[in-house]
Amino acid sequence: MTPKERVFAALNHQETDLVPYNLSLSEVAQDRLRALRGEHALDTIVNHFAVAAVDVMHKDRVEGETFEDPFGSVWRQGNIFHLVGAPLSQPALAGYEFPDLMRPDLWEGVRSACEQHRDRFLACGIGLAFFERAWGLRGMEALLIDFVAHPRFVDDLLDRLMALHFPVIDRVAELGADAMYFGDDFGQQRGLIMGPRHFRRYLKPRLEQMYAYAKGKGLRVAIHSCGDVSEIVGDLIEMGVDIINPFQPEAMDVFALKREYGKHVTFNGGIGTQHLLPQGTPEEIRAAVRDCITLLGAGGGYIMETAKPVMEDVPAENVAALLDAMTLNREVLRMPRTQP
Repeated sequence: MTPKERVFAALNHQETDLVPYNLSLSEVAQDRLRALRGEHALDTIVNHFAVAAVDVMHKDRVEGETFEDPFGSVWRQGNIFHLVGAPLSQPALAGYEFPDLMRPDLWEGVRSACEQHRDRFLACGIGLAFFERAWGLRGMEALLIDFVAHPRFVDDLLDRLMALHFPVIDRVAELGADAMYFGDDFGQQRGLIMGPRHFRRYLKPRLEQMYAYAKGKGLRVAIHSCGDVSEIVGDLIEMGVDIINPFQPEAMDVFALKREYGKHVTFNGGIGTQHLLPQGTPEEIRAAVRDCITLLGAGGGYIMETAKPVMEDVPAENVAALLDAMTLNREVLRMPRTQP
């Protein structure tokens, strides 16, 4: 089977000869692996899908360590972006102009992915453009206060942000992608940032419209949300989500979620990057990957991946153990399954 065929089989809840996977390594992790095993150490990796998104964090204006994106939000760049300037100082849209997300320079990554990765399952779309953009325009604390104190403003803001998505979905479908990618972090380490009540009041109705629009264009719906989203997995399935990433084991009981929802959605992720990879032993990593393959992969509906890219805090021996366990998982599939 080809990588794309394996992913579609997983989406159809069919087991395959090899559990589809993606392995993303930082440059430091790649260099360490080559130093340990030689120049061809990465040759066994066959990633099964590609993700590309409209560059809504494009650096339209740079000043020192900060930059302004197309929405007018100002960020300080570190290992992650930190909001330092929110354009909407008050809960009002008067005088604010939303950007044109169809600007050609924002689409270079998406076009490149569609040209280079036809053999993979292509999930293209947009992130940091709905809930995360709302707080990127107002500030996190202010937006959460707005959910309670200024509901009409939140409705207006989210309606405008929702409208930006429809032409993006049209273009993604025209480019021949397999799925529309939506990226927003709803979760924190324990529970939702805004809580399930506000998620269902403000976010769910609009996301459901976006997801339905993408489905109407023949696209699968793939979402990214870090953190604990276990409270709304049922909602996400009801809303039409096909793939949930990154499925973080430190934040959620991934095995319990697979048992409860595994027949209705495809989970993508499941390998821990907070503790397992940087602090575990190679033997613990191989055992964890084996559980992912045999338990999360049972009956299809699973694409194996680390919850985050493998970063510089992971020892070379652990990177090697992870690579072997993920890329050689045909042999693991022949072993009997056990309960975690």
